[in-house]
Amino acid sequence: MSKRKFKRSRTTQNPKAKQPKWPLLTEWPIEPDIPVNDLFAYRSPDHPGELEWILEDFIFRLESGYYLQWEAVISREQGLRLTAKQKEALDTLLYFGGDPDDRILYIDEGPRPKEAWYTVAGQLAPRMVRRPYRTFEIMYSIYGEEGWPRLVEAINEHGRYLSLPAGIDAPLDIFPLELQHTLWLQVCFDQLYGLGQEEDITLAEQPDRVKWFIYDLRQRKDTVQYFDLTLTSLLTRVILPPADEALFIPMMMEQLDLPSPQAPLADYL
Repeated sequence: MSKRKFKRSRTTQNPKAKQPKWPLLTEWPIEPDIPVNDLFAYRSPDHPGELEWILEDFIFRLESGYYLQWEAVISREQGLRLTAKQKEALDTLLYFGGDPDDRILYIDEGPRPKEAWYTVAGQLAPRMVRRPYRTFEIMYSIYGEEGWPRLVEAINEHGRYLSLPAGIDAPLDIFPLELQHTLWLQVCFDQLYGLGQEEDITLAEQPDRVKWFIYDLRQRKDTVQYFDLTLTSLLTRVILPPADEALFIPMMMEQLDLPSPQAPLADYL
């Protein structure tokens, strides 16, 4: 067990606080005199490069138990019932004397997060969207496999032990359904990324890209159905160079046996 250092200030717990069922913290209490860590303090999420750094930090905080420990600390301060995971997280914090009613201000010299994990995630995900997605534009990896899928994986693994906002029953439900499907479709577009960036990166030279794109669409058939995608509407969301689009349309129609560009793609996946 590693030792963790704390700075403390005097506070009083509320033993009469309501004992709700999980999730516990439907609000994130921040008081003016309590030090906090703002994930957006020194980097702007509106800049793709800085957004990547913020996402890395956020995922690390999920994986390291940072949010879980602080939720346990805050729940204890409010006199709320702790989940088994919160109790386990508190057990890893070594107390070196002092009054048990003292407030924990720092864990490993870091203050509590300014916002709940789901608030931060809710600010990150919409900024990962490229609308429309232009294959010939150079993009940061956060717009592909290194972005949304990694965030989903981390939330699926660690979010189930964290609190949720009121009215939300599952961690991924913090994101609007349309946003989730938009990002999953964008991940499929990653198979086409780079077309048009160089002379030799074309569908004429790399025709298998269409095959792998179709494979990804099949894995996300629910997304294709959600948007009721046709080949025509798909090409309003992903923009290819004209020469590649001229190849893309007949290749898609042939491989899926589409009767027309207006046919529902889901029916032929």
